[in-house]
Amino acid sequence: MKNEQLMAMAGRIKELRERMGFTQEQFAESIELSASSYTKIENAFQKPALDTLIKIADRLTVSLDYLVHGGKAPRRPDDQAAANAVLAFADSDKLIHTREVLDMIIQAKLK
Repeated sequence: MKNEQLMAMAGRIKELRERMGFTQEQFAESIELSASSYTKIENAFQKPALDTLIKIADRLTVSLDYLVHGGKAPRRPDDQAAANAVLAFADSDKLIHTREVLDMIIQAKLK
C-alpha cells in the first residue's frame, strides 16, 4: 500500500468514526485494539492487519473496498447498527438521559 493510499484510507476511517460519534478510545475498544495502535492507524503511521481492517469496516458498516480504495459512497449505517454502537458504551444513567432527549426530538418533529 502506497503512502498516499494509506493516508486516504486513514482519512476515511477517521471521518466515518467521527460521524458515528466515537472517540478514538471508544472505537479502539469496540474493535478490541489498544488506543495507541488505533491512533497509529488513523494517523497513517501504521498499516492495519487484515483482521483489524475487517473489524474496522464491520464497526463502521462499510465495505473493505470502500475503506481501502474509496470510490462509491459507503453504505449508511442502519438504525440497528447505530443503536448497537450507542448501547455498547452507554451506562444506564446515560441511556435514561438519551431516551429523554430522543423523546423530546420526536415530539418536536411530530408538531
